[in-house]
Amino acid sequence: MEKVKRIASALIQINKKKSCVDQVNKVLSDYSSAILSRQGLSLPIRDYSLISLILETDANAINSLAGKIGVIAGVQIKVSMIKDFKDEI
Repeated sequence: MEKVKRIASALIQINKKKSCVDQVNKVLSDYSSAILSRQGLSLPIRDYSLISLILETDANAINSLAGKIGVIAGVQIKVSMIKDFKDEI
């Protein structure tokens, strides 16, 4: 059975710890082929940064990325997925 591609948005909040940033960037690098868009925002007054992603891949890969990011200390992630329209036409 062919895997159905999904479009997903992910919002990642990173506390200002250098080790957190390095670990997050390593995971994102591993999934770079699934990332359509990446935007970062530093909020020094609040002592954290945000990364917004738009992803296009199968649900297993999206969940795997979210799981790897979610277990990093000082990091939170929230993902929302929709089915790609082209798979329905």
